Amino acid sequence: MIPMSLMRHVLIAEDETLVALAMAFVLESEGYRVTVACNGAEAVEADVDDPADILITDMRMPVMDGAALIRTIRERRPELPIIVVSGFSEHLPRPEPGRLVVMRKPYDVTAMAPAITALLSAEAGSAS
Repeated sequence: MIPMSLMRHVLIAEDETLVALAMAFVLESEGYRVTVACNGAEAVEADVDDPADILITDMRMPVMDGAALIRTIRERRPELPIIVVSGFSEHLPRPEPGRLVVMRKPYDVTAMAPAITALLSAEAGSAS
């Protein structure tokens, strides 16, 4: 078993409970520590309390949407890797190699772990 202190922390902002739980289940089985927030405001609060290594966010959520969440997080933590998931094509951010990946719904939830690994590897490479 991996000690909690060595587990990479994934923050999921997703208002669809079943989608969030499925993602969390798959990522936890891959050895990630996962926090789930049901909107952008909760995600900001969660990241302040326990900073994530990577953010996965839906774009359309109540209270604070994904675009506002990304802007808010980037103000405090411009280096944080982000995966955006959305079933809608309008107002999606541009992918940024090594920093921001866009995945369209529906997607295979098992594809999330390799995307996370790639972003965290890119982050580690740019930090050295």
